[in-house]
Amino acid sequence: MRKFHAAVCAVLILTLTACGASQSGSSDTGSISFKLQVKRPVTVFPVAAASADICTDYDISFINANVVVPPSNDPVGYGYWDCSLHEGIIGDVPAGRGYTIRLTGTVGGSILWSGEKSGVSVTGGEITDAGLIIMDYKGPDEIPPEISSTTPSDGAGDVPVTSVITATFNEDMAASSINDSTFILRAGGIAIPGTVVYDDHSRTATFLPSAILDYSKSYTANLTTGVEDMAGNNIDPDYSGSQWDFITESEPAAAPLAPTRIVAASGNGQNTITWDATPAATSYNIYWATASGVTKATPAKIADITTNTYTHTDLSNQTFYYYVVTSENSFRESDESYEIASSPGALDADANPPIGFISINDGAASTTSTAVILSIAASSTKGITHMFISNDNITIGSSTPWEAYTTSKSWELTEGLGRKDVFVWFKDSTGIYNTTPVPATINLN
Repeated sequence: MRKFHAAVCAVLILTLTACGASQSGSSDTGSISFKLQVKRPVTVFPVAAASADICTDYDISFINANVVVPPSNDPVGYGYWDCSLHEGIIGDVPAGRGYTIRLTGTVGGSILWSGEKSGVSVTGGEITDAGLIIMDYKGPDEIPPEISSTTPSDGAGDVPVTSVITATFNEDMAASSINDSTFILRAGGIAIPGTVVYDDHSRTATFLPSAILDYSKSYTANLTTGVEDMAGNNIDPDYSGSQWDFITESEPAAAPLAPTRIVAASGNGQNTITWDATPAATSYNIYWATASGVTKATPAKIADITTNTYTHTDLSNQTFYYYVVTSENSFRESDESYEIASSPGALDADANPPIGFISINDGAASTTSTAVILSIAASSTKGITHMFISNDNITIGSSTPWEAYTTSKSWELTEGLGRKDVFVWFKDSTGIYNTTPVPATINLN
């Protein structure tokens, strides 16, 4: 019977049709094709003599496919065929976007392998190639999934209003079952708008609120019984770990501190600015110019940034852009951060050492004081994080006292009249630095 079914399916595959569904030429429906990879178990029963086909080795009989529409997961298409074909085509799928293909592999009537692929679109009258779908061994799993950790934790207080809500599971989950209909955040019984994403590698579901949370408010996060693992087991309705509560922080009575660890990584026509998240901040502002001396009075402003990174685009390559960042909350905006600068460029190799320049007293030829101001700028595709300044052209070593990169620095020249040299080295976020320092010269009169 199995050989007969395989032969029939093989013929149907050649005519672009899968067992259980027929391809439609209608403009209202289309088909989905894909290749299949079934992964070998690594912790369970071995086979005596492994062949080239895992389907044969483990007697995987049929592959079943369902096309569903998140978040309800209503089925809109299906198909089934012999596992050894390692590919399939599902026909008569209504034209649409955002479909999820859910595959299961059965042995003796039990689902032991499963996999899925989300974000598939179907065009009427056409065959959409969904690419490779990988099926992992799940075993005879009949145990409902559980949550191993959450953030915030249950009962937490003083939670920042900028928080995202996460739940990490104890096993691989069906990503299509985790959405804004099954992962819900409420306050006073009212659902909070937000976006839900699931990361397969960490097994973590994240609820991203559409806006910052309210101060001093109680929230309840809940994962419903619609959430299921890759074997099709739903969360047990009596499982208490699927719901947790927390209370947000009180409204601040002071402005947040200025951001620190500012880094600007250069790219082709853009700079990506990052900084450390600031406690009590609900948003950030970036002020910028093409000359040093940026403050909050600088007209060019990028306001209301709710993450601690921003990519500044539509810039001119080989032009230095100067930045300061401020934090803000409902009380007030912070002072400016220290200033940094970066020059966009179409650099091919991320391993290139940083480039930059230094000048003394705005490029003056001479000075009568050993106390001077250094103007500094540098760029790297990885972002400049540190600098080292010296009056001597020394050799950089493991004990070099690097300091945070900034564009202005008060400096003391060596005593004695005559030519004075200052040297600067720059280090990027990967630890690469320019082994040949960038020099500047001035005469002390």
